[in-house]
Amino acid sequence: MLHADKHHNLQKDGFTFLPKIFNEDHLISAREGLWRVINGQYNTGIEPETRFWNPGDDPSKIIKIDKPHLCDNKVWDLITDKSFGMALANETRSKTIQIWHAQVVWKPKSKGKSGNAGWHRDAQYWPFWSTSGLFTAWIALSDVSLRSGPVRFISKSDKWEDVPGLDFFNKNLPTQDKILKEYHGKTKVVNGLLKMGQISIHSSLTYHSSTANLERDPRIGMVVHFCTDKAKRVPVAGEYSQYLDQLLDEARAPFIYIG
Repeated sequence: MLHADKHHNLQKDGFTFLPKIFNEDHLISAREGLWRVINGQYNTGIEPETRFWNPGDDPSKIIKIDKPHLCDNKVWDLITDKSFGMALANETRSKTIQIWHAQVVWKPKSKGKSGNAGWHRDAQYWPFWSTSGLFTAWIALSDVSLRSGPVRFISKSDKWEDVPGLDFFNKNLPTQDKILKEYHGKTKVVNGLLKMGQISIHSSLTYHSSTANLERDPRIGMVVHFCTDKAKRVPVAGEYSQYLDQLLDEARAPFIYIG
């Protein structure tokens, strides 16, 4: 059985780090697959759900593409790995693990604020879900150093009430830091410094952000949003009213663990 980081506990801190699960060939194949998707090459014939970056766009901006696992077999193979599913189930103490969303976040060397991602909690963007039983796994597809703009987590922030004014898309981190200080004073921020193949897991309620990549090489992460048997769908009106109907289609939202 894999043992999570002894210093940070998912239940206590709202996040944790896992040791390397995937073998090197698996990781390299998935990274190559993501690069194909980034460049508009889909070997499954299926397009991603949403592209926030296209070839020809500013090469210093964060490259974010939703559901790349639908577009490339090697990416699908990575996130549906059985050992990965078992590790997530163990850490979240769950009976089932289903992937309902995924993203590639490829952060090239930054210019100014181009690599910043503001403080946020994932749950603020998911009105169709309850807050329990929802987690995010972040698979490092490159080594993540302090200079490469790692994901940063605020310990125990999953226990907080919502903090107004915080947003992933706001790249002005000093302003957001002032908001945090106003509401919570001094906070404990932990950087997700990972080796290629390691994984971080955080609750949908844990506040996190990232800073600029100052390294020469890109910082590459595969983001996997998953639900457990404790998650509950929340009825909503409007454009997202049927969004979670995809849960019925395992070709889009695969179960990777059933205990």
